[in-house]
Amino acid sequence: MSMRNAAMKSEPSTKDNAELEAAVARFLVAFAFEDIDGSSLPAVKTLLKDQLALQIGSANLPWSREVRRFLRKPRPGASTMVGEAATVDAADAGYINATYGHGFEYDDVAGNGHPGCCVVPTALAVGEELGATLGQVVEAMVAGYEVYVRVGRLVSPDLVNQGWHPHAVLANFGAAAVAAKLHQLDAERVQHALAIALSHASGTTEYTSSGGSIKRVHAGIAVRNGIESVELARAGITGPLRYLGGDKGFFRTFIRRAGESDAADVFRQVQPLRVRDTWFKAYCCCGAHHAYIDAMTSMQGRAADIVGVDANIQAMTANLAGNTHAHQHGPRNIEELQFGLPLQMALAALGKGNGFATHRAFLEGCLPLSEDSDVVQFARRIRLQRSPDLDERYPRNFVADVVIHYQDGTREHIFRDRAKGMPTAPFTPEEHQAKLEELTHEVIGQQQARRLFELIDRLDPATPIGELTALLRRR
Repeated sequence: MSMRNAAMKSEPSTKDNAELEAAVARFLVAFAFEDIDGSSLPAVKTLLKDQLALQIGSANLPWSREVRRFLRKPRPGASTMVGEAATVDAADAGYINATYGHGFEYDDVAGNGHPGCCVVPTALAVGEELGATLGQVVEAMVAGYEVYVRVGRLVSPDLVNQGWHPHAVLANFGAAAVAAKLHQLDAERVQHALAIALSHASGTTEYTSSGGSIKRVHAGIAVRNGIESVELARAGITGPLRYLGGDKGFFRTFIRRAGESDAADVFRQVQPLRVRDTWFKAYCCCGAHHAYIDAMTSMQGRAADIVGVDANIQAMTANLAGNTHAHQHGPRNIEELQFGLPLQMALAALGKGNGFATHRAFLEGCLPLSEDSDVVQFARRIRLQRSPDLDERYPRNFVADVVIHYQDGTREHIFRDRAKGMPTAPFTPEEHQAKLEELTHEVIGQQQARRLFELIDRLDPATPIGELTALLRRR
């Protein structure tokens, strides 16, 4: 059932192209469903379930409704928008569903980004438009995931440390890769499609300092752009063939350095697949905070005895959590809460929770976090300190390093190099199922949600993709 293409014979000439870009194109064209090994398949299924549950559960959030109102006249097509019966153009469906999937800081993490809310909505939208099978959709989804994450690793942690929102940038490449795979582009056209995607790449992390719900739409913007990059390439538009490593390509302009000399090796072998290393979030906030949440959760019941907390943080965490207003005076918006490290640590220590329900309660005005609240008062006791040592030892992985000071003069050091949901500290099946149910049962009902997840667990490659997308509509 592979979508291997005879067009593989038409590979771009190495005379005018960098080795890395050619390697990416070869990898994408050659990738097949059969390359998804048995140890990777469980992660693929979990990724599908996690992302689709998030799209369903986030469809009614304020910015989700606002984005849907913005798309007043979607173009006609065959692709499903979550929660709706009518079908629309693939790029419009991908735009809406990706926005939902990235809408509440609860989506998966890998490659310094959030590949799930890129590759899943793209694969479903384009696959449905083309009448693909579930196997063909999954093949393209995993191939695009690998392109997203492997490019992301090459620019991590520089991309976020420069102030870029990695997902807003990387998802353009990931979506273009998925769509190119489903359209069975040859290697030359793949290279042009990914090069065109670079012209769309943008988005900074200023939202962590001064808010802005546009961050929620970064995934949708990138997915639409990636799909349309492929359409431009199919129409004959070409792009700069050294879009990654050229003198004015991605690396030198976005991260201010050349790529590694052996970067092409990242794409030379299909195995091991990066999808096996996906981190599924246990908490509804910035991933940089999760290990700190685990550390402070162990302090529940002792919060009243704590007079101060020193939190040593990496550069990546400082970039995402450096807004002092939020923990000194209380969050003015949901972004300040979800990206405010001291606030998240305080919620954990006080036993108020860091999940979907807690953040929705704040959004709905049911969890007041004013300047005199116990959460803000505790957050004021937390001091953030940059640690070059952590940067050197853990350049790409989020860790937590805290020192707790107690009233009696004693102190306690807590270090966490992993957080719940990470590949090295995975959810139990029961814990992840609870997340899926919380997100879906209220919207599509228990029976329909169960049918959706059972279909994914079976993952019959011959299943028409329409059987899955039909379960994404409201009951």
